[in-house]
Amino acid sequence: MLTDERRRAIFENIKKNMSITTDELSNIFNVSPSTIRRDLEYLASKNLIKRTHKGAIFNSPHAEGDFLSNYNYMKKEKNLIAKKALNFINDKDFIALSGGTTSYFLAEELINSELQDLTLLTHSVNIAVLILESKKEFKLVLAGGIPRKGSYECVGEITLRIIKNFNIDKYFLGVNGVSLESGVSFANMDEAIVSQELIRRSKDTYVLADRTKFDVTKPFRISDFEDISAIITDDLSSNFISKYKNKKIEIY
Repeated sequence: MLTDERRRAIFENIKKNMSITTDELSNIFNVSPSTIRRDLEYLASKNLIKRTHKGAIFNSPHAEGDFLSNYNYMKKEKNLIAKKALNFINDKDFIALSGGTTSYFLAEELINSELQDLTLLTHSVNIAVLILESKKEFKLVLAGGIPRKGSYECVGEITLRIIKNFNIDKYFLGVNGVSLESGVSFANMDEAIVSQELIRRSKDTYVLADRTKFDVTKPFRISDFEDISAIITDDLSSNFISKYKNKKIEIY
């Protein structure tokens, strides 16, 4: 087994079991404890796990965690996803951004890009403030409503009523879970309902998901993959990507 494959398998094992010891991993993968320790140090450097005295535990912010703490989780990977997503946006597009930290990174990329003539709809208060305080003259639509503490996302009937007035070119959607069995999912029902309406109002929907979101199912299903134009992620093994492509799911 190649090093990258082993590290991914180790991460998946820790994610499934929440914790494991170095000796257990050494027996499972038939490599020395020192090799396992190097693998764990690498995964810890990516903020995927936390090292313990005897092994490691899964490192994931709570699904309803604070925006600021989530912002620093998988920060490098989210930034790479945002840079890739920028390639799908052109001048004169009417785009929508979901709430969440990966979408916030995309908003930062938009501000620093050469793009000028954009119309941007979001129900995220902090993304709206970021755009308003920038030097860009994008046309901004805030789908206001009842903002949720922690996520800063507006939800509810007012938000939905605003969204229904528009026909959107491209929707960029940060999610909590991606799974072949259960589709795309959220931890919060109100946010899921808003995202479902945005998908309905958009010609194309691009899911923004770092690798820790894959093979994860949250309580509230947003959509099947037939409603998704593509998934933009940071780094997955070729075998993992092939499973999705076999289902005709485009992954970048």
